[in-house]
Amino acid sequence: MLGALKDKVSLTTASLVVLGLSTLYALARFSPSTRIHNHCQALQRTGWWADDSSLVWQPEGCTLKQYKYEDVTRCLQAPLNPESSGNYALFIGDSTVRNKFYAWARLVDSDLANQSGDDGKVHADITVRWPGESGVAAMFVWDPYLRSDLTKQVLDGAYNETLTIPRLVVLGTGSWYLRNPNESGGTAGWRRAIDNVVRKIAISQRSGARPIAQHVYLNPVTHVVPDKLSPERFDTLDPQAIRWMNAYMQAADLPVFYTWDEMTHTRPGETQDGLHYSKPLESAAINVLLNRICNRDTIPRHPPIRTTCCFEYPPPNRFVTYFALLTLLGIPALLFIRARMPTLGLLQLVPSADTLRQMLVFGSILLLMFVTDRTPLFDKLQKHYINWVFALLVGLSMAAGAATWQADKAPVFMGRQQTDEWKGWMQLIILAYHLMNASGVSGIYNPVRVLVAMYLYMTGYGHFCYFYNKRDYGLRRLTAVLLRTNILAVGLAYVMGTSYMDYYFAPLSSAWVLIVWLTMRIQPAANYTRMAWAKIGISALAFNIINHLHLWPFGLLAKLGVHWSEREWEFRFGTDIFIVYVGMATALVSLQIGQQLQAHPRWAQIKRWAILASIIGVLFYFYFELTRANKFEYNKWHPYISPFAVLSFVVLRNATEYLRSHSSAAFRFAGLISLELFIAQFHLFLAADTKAVLVLFDSRLWFINLALTTLVFVGMCKLLGTASGAITAWMMANTAKSEPESIMMAEIAHQQQAGGEARPRALDRLASDPPLMARVGHRLAHASLFSSLAVRWAVGLLLLLALNKYY
Repeated sequence: MLGALKDKVSLTTASLVVLGLSTLYALARFSPSTRIHNHCQALQRTGWWADDSSLVWQPEGCTLKQYKYEDVTRCLQAPLNPESSGNYALFIGDSTVRNKFYAWARLVDSDLANQSGDDGKVHADITVRWPGESGVAAMFVWDPYLRSDLTKQVLDGAYNETLTIPRLVVLGTGSWYLRNPNESGGTAGWRRAIDNVVRKIAISQRSGARPIAQHVYLNPVTHVVPDKLSPERFDTLDPQAIRWMNAYMQAADLPVFYTWDEMTHTRPGETQDGLHYSKPLESAAINVLLNRICNRDTIPRHPPIRTTCCFEYPPPNRFVTYFALLTLLGIPALLFIRARMPTLGLLQLVPSADTLRQMLVFGSILLLMFVTDRTPLFDKLQKHYINWVFALLVGLSMAAGAATWQADKAPVFMGRQQTDEWKGWMQLIILAYHLMNASGVSGIYNPVRVLVAMYLYMTGYGHFCYFYNKRDYGLRRLTAVLLRTNILAVGLAYVMGTSYMDYYFAPLSSAWVLIVWLTMRIQPAANYTRMAWAKIGISALAFNIINHLHLWPFGLLAKLGVHWSEREWEFRFGTDIFIVYVGMATALVSLQIGQQLQAHPRWAQIKRWAILASIIGVLFYFYFELTRANKFEYNKWHPYISPFAVLSFVVLRNATEYLRSHSSAAFRFAGLISLELFIAQFHLFLAADTKAVLVLFDSRLWFINLALTTLVFVGMCKLLGTASGAITAWMMANTAKSEPESIMMAEIAHQQQAGGEARPRALDRLASDPPLMARVGHRLAHASLFSSLAVRWAVGLLLLLALNKYY
């Protein structure tokens, strides 16, 4: 039954259905109100604790910025001289408001605001100034009943030189009315005070009225934990009365920060006396407030966009607009013309219908990623690491791989099926690593660095084997590989407004492909002698020097308008600077003396010792990486220690004929689209440029959302893989073969068919040997100019530079 269902419903169909339903769901929930769809309202009203240990607060549907001193000063435009005024926060109320004042003040100067109420200023006004300046940063006014003269002055907006208008006012009262009913009038007195605040806020919002402040918020009456209250407080602070008070303020439509009530209500363990909560919780509460009032002023409206709460996404630029028109209107129009007028002469310049369909798929998925990560249509959740969830995700991935373990056609050392499987399970672990934000855990970060090294090891091994066996050092295959590797990364860089270097595996892999090609292209005859070892060594030394002496051409690129991070590139390149050469060396040994080793009379003994050494190597690696102080210390050792782990895995994976002749179908499938999985995860599995998790459905149903998002993500990556291959094939169409023999045979055959001298096919001029160039030089004038790969490279680079300049 399941087999029949599988035949009827493909992965692509299922992913498209889920995507369609999730889009309809998102559109149904979407509000045209900026305050709602940008999650400003949700930030103030709802949320939950995403992480118990570190108090990570998750607003509904968006990601928070962690504010620091520099951000607060930028938000308030802190005064640089005593004459400047008005850029400060004013807190008025009881001890619960005072604790939030201290949380705010700790962002300004931790030395000045390290108190928690036991510093002799329990019932007193407090002022905190900007460090090194006389300007006020924050003020607290002790007024637990909100009826002092200063409070009346603030609510009337009657500011003067002594009390200037603040940027923010936070008011709070309630617990003292309950504790001192005779003095305060109890709940009836509290109600009169709140009604007065309601009237004053309403008056301040009238046209021409004096404002109270740019931002005014009320602190909800703090939730109490009765079991922890003192006897005096236990008798007076009635939880039912507190709930009534908060409900009354909500009915009065006051600007109450209800999120603070939810924060305390769900964390009773964060209070010692039942009323006042811990510094970390109060700091988290103030951070939410800062996101509410400051994000529009402090968050840049250009990529990378990592904070989405109370943030207005910028409109699409001209490139995205033109790209959308071309994809959604231009390509369908060409398909229509091809179907209705197949004999039209101009259609010879247009790709085939199949290629146009793949272009439509490719462009549509890029636009989908723009919608998911550059618009507020879909929610985003903050990433946070949880041990058991990471272990569960990795365990489920490994279980899927084990369940699809099957025999291959023949046992081959480092065969295609084995390397596809290798890439697949590594990519699944990397996805779980990014999803759970596990980079902060050194014991996980370090092995993941080895996974990246394994990718690059296969780059060195695979391309060395190809060049060695095919002796094809021309531009045709090199160009095809580079196009296939980079087409998605380059497309996303322009559509998403990001940097090509953000998708670091594409440029890193491309650079190493070029280095392997260059190493073998120079004196190719030496590849089959002992000089091959010298070539590998010289190449390793040369590029190590280039990286250490900062000799990469980033200065030239900057002059051309391409601004890539030299520091990031040198880190990425240098971290795995030797592993590609280890892969090349492994390939050289396998190709040159592999059969001799297997024929050696002591081959069985050599295998046993190699397996034993590999087991020791794996154990040593994990002991080494787990005993480093942190990941930064490990990074210094990684280039030298990772080859042992990689080679140990290679030996163990190929230790027996059974292991060499079996592989996992699930992992092979993931490996075939591993490039798309790695690059597309930035905007279609994750969000906020990898700093958040994409939500296609209800953000509170984390695992259900993960399952459905994963289905859509994998299905789209499968489509992207097919489309990228088709577009690459079209871009490489009508280019010459790079083998000199093939070029000459093609010319001879063409001449025989034409009965004389005829125009040859396009030649790859840079790939041809000098003697061949001399023999066919008289035909250059007849070759199609744009069919030359050298010309295509030049035109392509100029086009990318032009796009980079204007977009």
